[in-house]
Amino acid sequence: MCFHKSLAVKAAELEARYEADMPKTADFQPVYHANAYQFPAWPIITHQKPSSFQLITWGLVPHWTRSLDDAREIRTKTINARSETIYEKPSFRAAAQSGKRCLIPVTGFYEWHTIGSKKFPFYISSTDQKIVSIAGLWDEWADPETGELVTTYTLLTTDANPLLAKIHNSKKRMPCLLSADDERIWLHDDLNEADALALLSKQYPYSRMHSYSISKRITSRSEPSDVPEVMAPAEYAELKKEPTLFA
Repeated sequence: MCFHKSLAVKAAELEARYEADMPKTADFQPVYHANAYQFPAWPIITHQKPSSFQLITWGLVPHWTRSLDDAREIRTKTINARSETIYEKPSFRAAAQSGKRCLIPVTGFYEWHTIGSKKFPFYISSTDQKIVSIAGLWDEWADPETGELVTTYTLLTTDANPLLAKIHNSKKRMPCLLSADDERIWLHDDLNEADALALLSKQYPYSRMHSYSISKRITSRSEPSDVPEVMAPAEYAELKKEPTLFA
């Protein structure tokens, strides 16, 4: 599953890439490492408002959530959603059925390769798109105590392609990365359930992806991780026997 990602570009690049406006109140800065469990706000484009970015919090809170305590608990379980079951799971079903689809821009994401009891972090990006979109769903929840309307999103995942199956070998899942054509369809078209699931089942070609191992600074508690250095390549003796992890 994908709990770590980057968006290492400036606001102007995002606006040009998606032909969408960033909110004037947003002070967006490049993100080198975002940890989902810090529930960061992210520039998201929705099916309903495709010409503008909205800063939406990672970790979907369904509209039917009863209390703030429940919202805080459920968002830890809705960071990702298995694309195959979004029309079945209560947390995502209403958003999927009502077409609350969104694009999640990233410049890359992080996954871990497991060898025995050891885990080695990798950074993965697209070779043909500096900024690539991940398919997502969004929802709105009204805090019953304050009336505040909270907007949140979840990141959709699918079966790993051959490269990600080797890297993320403990789960063999990957984000639903979208080609340029599928990005347009996910954002703009009115999709029925069958068409949406068919689109999400497509695997992003591993031939259009680049991967390399990085240092374990990404999980350090003593050093900041949202810095360019977190993305620097690092070598491990244990990985030299597995050259197919690198593309």
